[in-house]
Amino acid sequence: MLGLTVAVPGLVDPDGVVELAANLGWRQVDLRKSLLGALGDPAYPLLVENDANLAVLAEQRFGGHAGTADLVYLAGGAGIGAGIISDGRLLRGSRGFAGEFGHLPIAPSGGPLCDCGRHGCTDALAGLGALIRRALPEAAVSPAEFGPHVDEIHRLAKAGDPAVLAALATTGRHLGHGISILTNLINPEYVALGGYFTVLAPWLIPDAERELLARSVAGDAGGTRIVASALDSSAAAAGGATHVLDAIDAGALPTP
Repeated sequence: MLGLTVAVPGLVDPDGVVELAANLGWRQVDLRKSLLGALGDPAYPLLVENDANLAVLAEQRFGGHAGTADLVYLAGGAGIGAGIISDGRLLRGSRGFAGEFGHLPIAPSGGPLCDCGRHGCTDALAGLGALIRRALPEAAVSPAEFGPHVDEIHRLAKAGDPAVLAALATTGRHLGHGISILTNLINPEYVALGGYFTVLAPWLIPDAERELLARSVAGDAGGTRIVASALDSSAAAAGGATHVLDAIDAGALPTP
């Protein structure tokens, strides 16, 4: 065993404490300490990290635009986290909490309630739960059941269902609004839609790009392009393995 990395959709500090994972109902969970105790203090390194941070590491190494120095990965899962590579380095922030794309307030006045307790967050407007409620109003929405609902939305979109296409267009516009904020702040070269967004990207990207172009200060959105991730839903796991292998490449060998 060379190392263990656990991906969490939420705020994770450098000590492996999950300060907030709103979609899981977690607050101040010392996950790394709990795992170390459960595993008997293993000799190999154990890391708890934000899932989007790990996914963007995999996207930079293995994705369709590998090696890109300015790259954002949007994790379409329980929430919309953003893994950000800026000038070739993972952007973490002072306490490791950078990248909470899903909680950018894009409709703060009268917007829908988000799991974080605020109104008008990107998650509440462009997240998978919001999309499913628009496209499949009779469906029960739970993160554990996103997969079958996304498959059904994909099937109906391919069949040209007008209500589903309208729901995808609305979701794409909200995504584009949030991406325009990222573009105005950090000007990435690519924004990769990952997780469950990947399969729906052909219907999300056109409206997202129109909104991005309309809201960006720089002409042509500063060159930022929205693409579908080339990786599947295991991107965070691949990023976790990448993190361990990078440490070994740097000479940090585990104790036998």
